[in-house]
Amino acid sequence: MRPIAEVMGRELGQPVVLDNRGSAGGIVGTQVLAAAAPDGYTIGYGNLVTLAINRAFYTKLPYDPEKDIEPVGLAVSNAYVLIARKDFPASNLEELIAYARKHPGKVVMGSPGVGSAGHLAGELIKSSTGTVMLHAPYKSGAQALGDMVNGQVDIMIDNISGVLQFVQSGRVKPLAVTSLQRASVLPNVPTIDESGIKGFNVVAWGGVVAPAGTPKAVIRKLNAALNSALRDPAVIRANALLSVDAMPSTPAEFSTLIHSEVPKWAESVKRAGVRAD
Repeated sequence: MRPIAEVMGRELGQPVVLDNRGSAGGIVGTQVLAAAAPDGYTIGYGNLVTLAINRAFYTKLPYDPEKDIEPVGLAVSNAYVLIARKDFPASNLEELIAYARKHPGKVVMGSPGVGSAGHLAGELIKSSTGTVMLHAPYKSGAQALGDMVNGQVDIMIDNISGVLQFVQSGRVKPLAVTSLQRASVLPNVPTIDESGIKGFNVVAWGGVVAPAGTPKAVIRKLNAALNSALRDPAVIRANALLSVDAMPSTPAEFSTLIHSEVPKWAESVKRAGVRAD
């Protein structure tokens, strides 16, 4: 978000300062945003996890994504990729499913943590194929990836940007991407949809949000600055390096996306049988 924030600052005539609040599920930062004055001077980054997954995963969430947050505009999206250790017996999704069915509970599926998008996307694959795999949650995707390189994790689903260099160097192998279209940076890797699980579509997305009650005129001004930033050459170059796609939108379009994602992830959490509390 830093390149986007810099350009938004120029558009708005004042700097946009990033204040990262690290926490599980992005809860702390989103809670701070929800409690801020709705004057346009405090905005935040809302994504798949903070605005959709957390609703189902946490019984008690200290903010209400629908009542406390006002969408400003979608910013970026990117696919996840299903990868395997380089010497894993399967080289595509079909072979993975066949192997998992033949060896129930033996395939170790790493993830960035319980309730993460990578974890729940893996649960969707398991429930869609009737397979049983062992979930191994880590504190971060990087830790899970490290253990995969060392041979302790068989498969995992993570952002393409986080694992691309490992795929390109041959330290892990890609089995399928999670979006409906193939990823431009991995053109030879099939989608999960075309590999047999029809309609499978999981992408990471995120955008700018504001506290509920922020005046509509302010929301429109912020949205214009955001969309202008997404067209900036420096932002386009930064997005390309991270393998993410710019997704300019109106506030209403961002709101529609959020609402469409909520029931899908609620069903995924239900199928997985996992809750944070």
